[in-house]
Amino acid sequence: MKKVIIIGAGPGGYYSAINLAKSGYKVSLIEKENIGGTCLNVGCIPTKSLLDQTSLFEHFQTLSAKSIKQKLFLGDNIQINIDALKLFQIEVINQLKQGLEKLFKAKNIELIYGKAQFLSGNKLQIAHSNDTKHSELEADEIIIATGSMPRTIPGFTFDGRLIVSSDNIWNIPYVPKRLLVIGSGPIGIEFARVFKVLGSTVTVSEIKESLCPILDLELSDNLSRSLKRRGIELKINRATKFLEKLQDTVKVEFLSTVDSEREIREYDQVLVAVGRKPNIENLSIEKAEIELEPTGFIKTDEYLKTNKPNIWAIGDVTNYPQLAHTASSQARVVSQNITGKKIKFDDRFIPSCIFGYPEVAFVGFTEEQIKERNIDYKTGKSLYLASGKAKASGLTEGIVKIIMEINTRKILGAHIIGAEASSLIHEIVIAMQNNLTVDQMTNSIHAHPTYSEILLEALEDCLGEAIHL
Repeated sequence: MKKVIIIGAGPGGYYSAINLAKSGYKVSLIEKENIGGTCLNVGCIPTKSLLDQTSLFEHFQTLSAKSIKQKLFLGDNIQINIDALKLFQIEVINQLKQGLEKLFKAKNIELIYGKAQFLSGNKLQIAHSNDTKHSELEADEIIIATGSMPRTIPGFTFDGRLIVSSDNIWNIPYVPKRLLVIGSGPIGIEFARVFKVLGSTVTVSEIKESLCPILDLELSDNLSRSLKRRGIELKINRATKFLEKLQDTVKVEFLSTVDSEREIREYDQVLVAVGRKPNIENLSIEKAEIELEPTGFIKTDEYLKTNKPNIWAIGDVTNYPQLAHTASSQARVVSQNITGKKIKFDDRFIPSCIFGYPEVAFVGFTEEQIKERNIDYKTGKSLYLASGKAKASGLTEGIVKIIMEINTRKILGAHIIGAEASSLIHEIVIAMQNNLTVDQMTNSIHAHPTYSEILLEALEDCLGEAIHL
């Protein structure tokens, strides 16, 4: 029986382990701290439990403030119980971890808690977490799935109190009066939303010329307006410089990248959310002679194999979008390739999301990218404001934007901001992956009243057939 060792029990690691165990391989899964990785323990799951509950609270507040003849809800003293919210987070995490442990046991996966280091291309040394002993393991195949860690910027050294990463504040140690978020990617935006609802005065700074630069510019503008309406201050085109750490505050200087204007502010806490770097520093990968890319990621081919024929890499250690669903999809590819198949990893249709309200989701090209490629295209749009479902739910903020290639009528990109965007985007992912045309999609009946009708109308608008525009 072939032996496989997987380093890291995050989404990529545990998906690989379960798939390979089902295929009859003897699997050892090594985890230095917590099964589920960053996603389950300090990332996707705990932050979404925060965002979902705070978004519900915000929605309830908004509805209760709206009046036609009288308020929809009575009572003015609505508050979030932060202690209960934290307990809810922990309960969700523990339930999911228990589920994984049962799966590992049922599939005869050997779970080893410890830190792994390469001794050679097929041998690892394990420093066990529960004692001072070290052991050695050999395998026919090895998968590196050790995830990532937060990046910082010069001067802003993480101390876990005044200068923090998302790993430090996911469980709300306290609510700072004034919070600065450096970086306007999904992590920064999500925590800005959470802490604003919890009572912080929030500022988001971004060195580039638009908020969340990975977004289509039109969606970025919509998101900017949404955040401003909620009282979040945005400092776009601002470089951020650390000045001084005082006893309980941090002094920061903002420098305009447009006109060099300077401004000094003081904050009770600074969240640095400028991305994550591959977590490979303590693996001794040089002993296995594994090649890295200039950016520090593990170099892989299109099958996710490293330069060593028996060593594979998946998830945040590879130079693909650092998302849990990227890792689990790569795990599926690698698991099948280890069994003898030759499957390439296709990264063209990976959806990305920003959670909270309104949600943001997108896949494919932005309109700016399409213009650079000189492709003949047309956009179709639909507003949530025109949707019966959105009106009934009181969630009318948002837009769907579809970009269609004129000649083929295929979808080049889709960009959604609004309720349930993270679910709606998958209809487009499947369409793009299967080369469906906009005509084929508009021939599909969408239930009423649903948010999916907003997506349908944007598709119809690509063809000039929308009725609400």
